[in-house]
Amino acid sequence: MMRALLILIASCCLALTAQAHLGSPDVFYDGMAGPYPVRVTIRMPSVVPGRAEISARVQAAGPVEVSFLPVYSWTPVTNAPPADPGRLILGETNLYAGDLWLMSFGAYSVEVQVKGPQGDGTVEIPVTSVAIRQLPLPSALGKILLIMCVILVAGGIGIAAAAGREAVLPPGATAGRPERWKGFFAAATATIIFTLALVGGKHWWTAEENVFRRHLHEGAWPDLTPEIRTVGNQRILRLEVGKNFFGQNEKVSLIPDHGKLMHLFLVREGSRDAFAHIHPIRKEDYNFEVALPPLPEGRYDIFCDLTFEGGVSSTATNSIELPAMPAGKDSAAPVLERDPDDSWANALSAAKPAADNDALTYRLPDGTQVIWQSHAPLRVNQDAHLRFSVVDANGAPLALEPYMGMLCHAAVLRSDGAVFAHLHPAGNFSMAAQMFFTDKLAPKTDGDMGAMPGMDHSMHSMQPASTDSTVYLPYEFPAAGNYRIWVQFKNGGRVLTAVFDAQVES
Repeated sequence: MMRALLILIASCCLALTAQAHLGSPDVFYDGMAGPYPVRVTIRMPSVVPGRAEISARVQAAGPVEVSFLPVYSWTPVTNAPPADPGRLILGETNLYAGDLWLMSFGAYSVEVQVKGPQGDGTVEIPVTSVAIRQLPLPSALGKILLIMCVILVAGGIGIAAAAGREAVLPPGATAGRPERWKGFFAAATATIIFTLALVGGKHWWTAEENVFRRHLHEGAWPDLTPEIRTVGNQRILRLEVGKNFFGQNEKVSLIPDHGKLMHLFLVREGSRDAFAHIHPIRKEDYNFEVALPPLPEGRYDIFCDLTFEGGVSSTATNSIELPAMPAGKDSAAPVLERDPDDSWANALSAAKPAADNDALTYRLPDGTQVIWQSHAPLRVNQDAHLRFSVVDANGAPLALEPYMGMLCHAAVLRSDGAVFAHLHPAGNFSMAAQMFFTDKLAPKTDGDMGAMPGMDHSMHSMQPASTDSTVYLPYEFPAAGNYRIWVQFKNGGRVLTAVFDAQVES
């Protein structure tokens, strides 16, 4: 009863969500679970403890069994609960649903297990359980709990008084003065005990609330402080990441995702006509630096994707004023070499997306076209239909090359900046977090220590070059509004960036 009451109180008081990307809590996966193509959607709970709602669509030749298992990053695999069976949705032939309790803060993996005629398959889908706000205790619940407390305390004192007064009396006897004094003494003792219990409970509750507040991340996190300096012909962006959040003496324990410790996105405010996807390098402790590409001057929003050891992912944000490019040329060697995977696009002179038979076509200056294939009107919590094709100026499909291990990267941003997501064909989660859990759950043999958490797993998720120029990105818009989508592909050693606008209805 006490455990159930505490869970009820916590559920009513604390609103939590899993959020690897700003304002986009749900997690999506599109890929393989062993021999079976699966598409998984994980609706994260709004409270902790809370239930994640999971749906998995499995492409199989015959009936299959689907189950879901939550794995906590800091719990030994041997202590994981048994998998919960998925239930086949009525009227469907391959859509399964299930619920999982997520009980703690931090990184989880939802292991989707499929058993069928083609064998068994599993896939690890990482999610991050992070508190983003704290709700006040509902007035009605507070009154109910106060009444219950008064009844319990008064009843307990009454029971103690009756026991002290009448416990040793024979049946039918009446308590005398000594027995009544014993009852008063027992009641006084019970009152002191209950008072100490309530005071101790108050201190315990305060300690628990302090722990909760340390895990509370309202909006983007951790803290991010940017500054710009100009050296020669370079503008150097310096970032201080998580210094306040992690404490003065603790280093930021990042692990590489797609071979990079940090994925940084810059978007010019207002017009959103300039965009960069760059990768700062660590200089010391919390400090990272990157040479900025030739973006026009103006104020830019910063979105910084991070994955921490243990599988937790986050997005830090801030903004900064970029000065104009330094005039003239400097023959001196650059202060910082630019990462070869850095990319950017200045759409000031580029063609705008144009409607063409319900499809949107973005034409790059060299004639290359990126086509957002025709789709139904976009709505909240429905498939975003992010299926893109890349063709040359004559309409012939272009072969796509891996760009940081993926055939496509995309950034989604709502006009007010409240929603940001970094997408890949596999889903919107961190590939490094996925590999952390894959290593954690991989069977170990004698002499096999497994891959160490935090190692670079970019090659594990490497997608081969594709002769098919069409890519699908699993995603659902979490809220209505106006969105801009930057979609990036690689062909012939160059990164192509296309821009699309989308109106999402509720």
